[in-house]
Amino acid sequence: MIPSPGDGRRTERILSANRLFRGLLQGFMLARFLPDVHALGWSILAAGSLLSGSLLADFGLTLIVGHRSDRFPPKRLLQAGELLSMAAGTLFLVHPSPFPLALAILLAGVGQRSNGSPGPWAPAEQAILSRTSPDGETYRIFSHNTFWGLAGMAAGAFAGMEASSAGHPLAMLRFAMLALIILSLANILLLSRLPDGSAEVFSTRDLEQSGQLTPRERWNLSLVVSSNLFYGLSIGMADAMISYWFLLKFQASPEQISSLLAFSFLASAGLARLLGNLPDRLKAFSYVLLQLFGLIGIALLPGSISLWSAGLLTTLRIASVRAPGGLRQALVANAVRPGRAGWSAGLHFSSLHLLQAAGPLLTGYYWESHRTGTPLVLSAAFMAVSLFLTIFLYVRTISPAQRECPDQNTPRQTRGPYERRRSENASNGT
Repeated sequence: MIPSPGDGRRTERILSANRLFRGLLQGFMLARFLPDVHALGWSILAAGSLLSGSLLADFGLTLIVGHRSDRFPPKRLLQAGELLSMAAGTLFLVHPSPFPLALAILLAGVGQRSNGSPGPWAPAEQAILSRTSPDGETYRIFSHNTFWGLAGMAAGAFAGMEASSAGHPLAMLRFAMLALIILSLANILLLSRLPDGSAEVFSTRDLEQSGQLTPRERWNLSLVVSSNLFYGLSIGMADAMISYWFLLKFQASPEQISSLLAFSFLASAGLARLLGNLPDRLKAFSYVLLQLFGLIGIALLPGSISLWSAGLLTTLRIASVRAPGGLRQALVANAVRPGRAGWSAGLHFSSLHLLQAAGPLLTGYYWESHRTGTPLVLSAAFMAVSLFLTIFLYVRTISPAQRECPDQNTPRQTRGPYERRRSENASNGT
């Protein structure tokens, strides 16, 4: 059973609302978490180690969720992630101490997730979107989904700026955990309203008839993984700890850090909206171009001479990396057939997390050694390698042969009913 266009629009609205709610807390925590735990007496290395541990846990769980997203209703997987977040927030409220806070970081991604992403549960979200997106609208839908997450992050960072003088850092963390519980509950209720008519698309029947990965798909996924390893390490060494960098280099206040990040997220949201409305032929190319701008931003950042010049370069970096997140996901989704979307998404997100997990730990080590600019220089080098590999993936994914069929030697009978239905619609001009 193929979801109706109405069901597809309803699914898009629900998942966008999920992104918005998650983004509110993520923006608040990215602006406030590291400065607050610093005020509570945590060392740079301790904070970086805990964020690295969280990213490493996300890596393992992402592989599992990506594998199960092709075999289990993705809606249930997303709801399970929200339940874990609620449990982590509740534990901290009951017993506010370092250990429950560490669990909240590990289970709910407090302080390290962004773009409204559900973290290791993102493959389930991507599987839903890729399998319910009408032909030709994958890039638009993924971009608009990213827009809502970034808009939430901008609002959350502005809230962090307003709340910066409202109380003790521990009170701010309690407020954040209460918000985590409420927003996770809202997301669970929203997910329960996903159209039932799409359930058959996520059954194992399509998977069993879709065949194995073709040689072309394997090459595409190899490029995805290779590019993501360097991309994730670049993000882990710079973006995850950027609020702490402002504190170290410019002795910026929490209000200043929150305002700079809020502006960056707002610019990212506007750019994500614009990218989703670009002509189809420009969307994938725009992603590659923006990755180049992200490289320029991080390469120039260590030489910034003032807080505001650093803020502008950070805005360029964050907008170039976060705004095209939906385009990157769509590029990966288009690298394989819809019947393999969950596995493709699992590889995509887990490869991003694998080396990204080492980033905060390495950055904390360099900063403890008073080498403030070294992590940013290394981040730029890793970003350059990722860009080089992404260009190859872009060329392969947009080629006519890839758009018409992932591999011309794939027997037609190995394609699942979802793919055959798309092909028949195209032949009939519908």
